[in-house]
Amino acid sequence: MKNSISGKCHCGAVEWTAVLPHTIALNCHCNMCRSLSGADYSSWVVIPSAQFSIRSGQDDIAHYQASENFSKSFCKNCGSTISCVNDDKFPGHIYLAKGGITSEFDMPAQIQVFTEFKARWVTLDESIPVFN
Repeated sequence: MKNSISGKCHCGAVEWTAVLPHTIALNCHCNMCRSLSGADYSSWVVIPSAQFSIRSGQDDIAHYQASENFSKSFCKNCGSTISCVNDDKFPGHIYLAKGGITSEFDMPAQIQVFTEFKARWVTLDESIPVFN
């Protein structure tokens, strides 16, 4: 496996890099992730915050504090999610949206969380352990 991954937003204004290894890769079905992403669920790579850096576009990043312990960073121009922080679940870590990773990577979801809140039309992948 490579020792880092990189990514960017849709318009390319924000570029980032993250040093591996990652802590965990997960699919989240919580209502907050679903509403903030507009998708059935969110797929994340979770890494220690110290392993993440913005390569370009720092001034193009906006932040949204969704709750006391959960915040989202996104590109001001195109709206793409850059990262999230959930200090409730993984203090000192950053969640990177797997859809924004542009480098080669092989990090399938290791767990799926908040499955009790999944969209009713979603069928869970039984090969991925459920952690509630």
